[in-house]
Amino acid sequence: MQITFQKCGQDVVFTLSEFDLKYEEVFKMCFYEKDGNTYIKRFSKDIPNLEKIKVNYKRNAQEMFDQLGYFKPIPWETALYEFVKEVHGTGVDWWLTGSCAACIRGIPLNPHDVDIMIDSKHVSEISDIFADHIVEPIIDTGGWLTKDFGVIFHHARIDIASDPNPCLDDPEPIDCGPYAKNHLESVNWRGFEIKVPPLVLQLNINRKRGRMDRVKHIQAYMDKSGYMQTD
Repeated sequence: MQITFQKCGQDVVFTLSEFDLKYEEVFKMCFYEKDGNTYIKRFSKDIPNLEKIKVNYKRNAQEMFDQLGYFKPIPWETALYEFVKEVHGTGVDWWLTGSCAACIRGIPLNPHDVDIMIDSKHVSEISDIFADHIVEPIIDTGGWLTKDFGVIFHHARIDIASDPNPCLDDPEPIDCGPYAKNHLESVNWRGFEIKVPPLVLQLNINRKRGRMDRVKHIQAYMDKSGYMQTD
């Protein structure tokens, strides 16, 4: 896989070329745009620490895409543990969502990344803490599903998003929307208290996405454990 960076007006274009075709679905999943025989993603050339981000990206992109495609093992537990250690005691307001939020309860869902939600006021702090690991800058999305979005690669991919949009909970609340943010539960994992969404919301999102194998695992855990959502 060839990784290059090209200036285009006010942007820097991250370009992927000479790749095995097995990666195309991974690139699409990560919202890369197809441009001829390449896939690209654009960022403003004025983003702080862009040169360091480019170095991080070139060092980690191949491994990141291999993991996302399940072509290599995904050490999500190591990635999550390193993240938790780095932010512990900093005052950063964050919570865990996605499949890892179920996995730390003991539900086997085989995640391909770690999904972290933060308060937008902590974007700069997270960017500073993980300056050596950011591969896509944490920036304002301009009205997407969350206010900000960016990517860290620290053993595995860690997606960082802030301030979920209310549309995420339409027609029913899911595990990364405002309802989840206001109804978080706490799970002790490796000695840390981690905030996670209620499991019923994880059922909702996996049903919505047609991931019925995950629905079965979550429901089985809820039935066996006598899980009751907290208020």
